[in-house]
Amino acid sequence: MQKMLLIATLLCCSGQACALPTIFLGDQVTLRLADFTEISQFYKTENGINKYAVTAYETEFETYGTTGLSRLNFELTGDVAASWSSSNFAITTELYCGNSLISNDFYEGIRYQNVSYLVKPSIVKPNHPIPQGCSRLKIRLLKAGSLSRQYFTRITDIQLRMYLTADF
Repeated sequence: MQKMLLIATLLCCSGQACALPTIFLGDQVTLRLADFTEISQFYKTENGINKYAVTAYETEFETYGTTGLSRLNFELTGDVAASWSSSNFAITTELYCGNSLISNDFYEGIRYQNVSYLVKPSIVKPNHPIPQGCSRLKIRLLKAGSLSRQYFTRITDIQLRMYLTADF
């Protein structure tokens, strides 16, 4: 089995960079900032230059070993670091199996004495029904607040761990 995984990894990584991660049932995948795509929205025009606010981050990847299962255990935990100039930073984390929302939650970081503290998303959904199957997982991190706040809040690091299991 390990030789098969090694061959699959080598095939996946032929070229300069690997594609987004895949997750096998029972394994954990670690996601970093580079694994996410930025979603932007027009904010304003300044000196003739259009400025865009990054409003969200999204990643989607394949799952293996879930065929024929009607329930899965989902566990998403980690840290999101940001720099911002005032107030608190908050995100809504959404977890999808295909196009079906598994769970979402709201997390808030704290800024105290000019130091920004991490947002720590945590979604745990044991024995969750998946009637349409689950061949792909999608994770969205949506910045909270006004477009202005989203513009001035910069995500500096994402470290998420996704663990997918099933009860047999």
